Amino acid sequence: MPNFNLDKLISQLNKIKKQLDYIDKTPAEIIALKPYEFDNQLTELRKTLTSTPFIELLGETSLYNEIKNFCEQEQQKVNKFKEEFHFGLGTQLKELFAGFGELKGQLPVLRIKFYTIRFDFSNGETIIWWGPEKEMVKKVSLEPETICQTIKSFDDALIVFWENSVDFTNIVKSAYQRYIKINNLESGTKIGLLEILTECVMLMQSQTFKSDPTKSHFTDYSRIQYSFDLFKMKTTAPQQNFQLTVATFAITEDRTKSLWVPDNEQGDGTYYQSIAFKE
Repeated sequence: MPNFNLDKLISQLNKIKKQLDYIDKTPAEIIALKPYEFDNQLTELRKTLTSTPFIELLGETSLYNEIKNFCEQEQQKVNKFKEEFHFGLGTQLKELFAGFGELKGQLPVLRIKFYTIRFDFSNGETIIWWGPEKEMVKKVSLEPETICQTIKSFDDALIVFWENSVDFTNIVKSAYQRYIKINNLESGTKIGLLEILTECVMLMQSQTFKSDPTKSHFTDYSRIQYSFDLFKMKTTAPQQNFQLTVATFAITEDRTKSLWVPDNEQGDGTYYQSIAFKE
């Protein structure tokens, strides 16, 4: 019996054929739109070509050399499309974000308003973060229009969550007072922001949820929304007698003890650990 796995070789050949057909039949204009996706396809094809038993049995044949040359030619095309895509990405995003905010930074990391945009060119995806890459908003495809629409829609939702900033201020103050009372603490005591977040969530629930606490009746309230609301409270309700305590560097690494809050709409921000209200 020959010393190789015939079934595995046939499987590899079938896989190579499918990969070659996919790459060869895809129009250039499609590759130009998603060059990193096709770069991954070529990488996978090369992995198959160098795996056993294919490389051991066919590595010195004209078939192998033809496929290898095909890969090299296609890689040159894809590299060219990648350069063009890379160059045009920033320009497209600037145009799409016109009137929304100033796009700053250098690829693979750009920033706009409260958001950080990290581009993963190897996997053909984009990760959108709130602030300094601590709170993930969403992973989306590496397409400028999708990136822009995702951020704008998310930003709009943050703004309209409350009818006005006074509603949130009343909620967070009530949450603080409730925590003080339950834990028999003095007014003015510094309370962790995440403890207050939990109290806020409970105060925000409807009577329907309280009488039937099921998931469908629950009102979500995220860390990002909380961060944005604290930012608005800082900037629109300075008359409120409250104090936010800045977190130490060590504390900023612990998501359960600190929260990043914007300082302005240009993306500057501060990590806070606690809040206190005084009568």
